[in-house]
Amino acid sequence: MIKEAVSPESKQAARSYLNSIAKEKETSAKRHEKMAGNKAGKAITEAKFKEHCLNLAKEFRAEAEEYKKAAENLK
Repeated sequence: MIKEAVSPESKQAARSYLNSIAKEKETSAKRHEKMAGNKAGKAITEAKFKEHCLNLAKEFRAEAEEYKKAAENLK
């Protein structure tokens, strides 16, 4: 779909699609950041859980940025 976007309409559709994926990734990042604040029980388990969630949040944010850049490049 994205590679085939040549008309203004198809480019707009592709941008909308990419931006919607970026928004989903941002939502996932926020959810994992919130989960990182949850208490898991034992201190070691809690620290590992927090680290895991924050790493996922960072990855989701990076992916969101890639989708945003791809959408911007379709102009």
